[in-house]
Amino acid sequence: MGAKKRPKKLQPHNLVVIELSGEQRRIPSKPHLYVTRTQRTPEAVLQSLQEGKGPNWVQGRAKTLRPDLIPRYKPTKKKEIAEVRLKNLKIDLARKGYAINGDTKTWRIYVLDVDADAAPPIKNRGRLKKVVYVGQTSSQIEVRVKQHQGNPSKSGRYIGSPKVKGRQPELNLDLTPSRVLYTKTDAVLFETSIHKKLKQKGYRVLGDVVKSSKNTPTV
Repeated sequence: MGAKKRPKKLQPHNLVVIELSGEQRRIPSKPHLYVTRTQRTPEAVLQSLQEGKGPNWVQGRAKTLRPDLIPRYKPTKKKEIAEVRLKNLKIDLARKGYAINGDTKTWRIYVLDVDADAAPPIKNRGRLKKVVYVGQTSSQIEVRVKQHQGNPSKSGRYIGSPKVKGRQPELNLDLTPSRVLYTKTDAVLFETSIHKKLKQKGYRVLGDVVKSSKNTPTV
């Protein structure tokens, strides 16, 4: 009888963060990062990328390892634990302004004045008798406002909110916050907080809100 094969020894999962060259960034002061999970050494991953292997968009851009951006974890051989760590790391780095794996999006919250008298008239107009709409977008605010005003998509469809369609929405600069968000999750939560604050001030506020952080979409 031949000798039994020894079971393959599982290697621990490593998180790898690699700084990339180029001007494709979320904010100018923070470089673009390639963030991944591997059972190889981080050095082997970097070398592989520098040799032209890996995702096409990374080739020729891998500069250096950034272990300083990775929390100190106890080594794990469990893939599910490594995946959770990877997801959380991506979110944390995005919130700090780094572009991650090709994602350079930023989000802004905006407030629109709407015509409450347009048909059908809005009866409940709040204590201030003013109706506004609160939204969030990863496009330029001016572009999104025009979409609400009726600028069609390439297919010719209306892609603004049905809540403001036909109500001559106009950007309210005084109520629109200047804060820039770096994840969809944070943008939705901030949109909700602005919605609630304006409602407390006496505005009738149109738009969607997140009732609980448990229902918040992931990044």
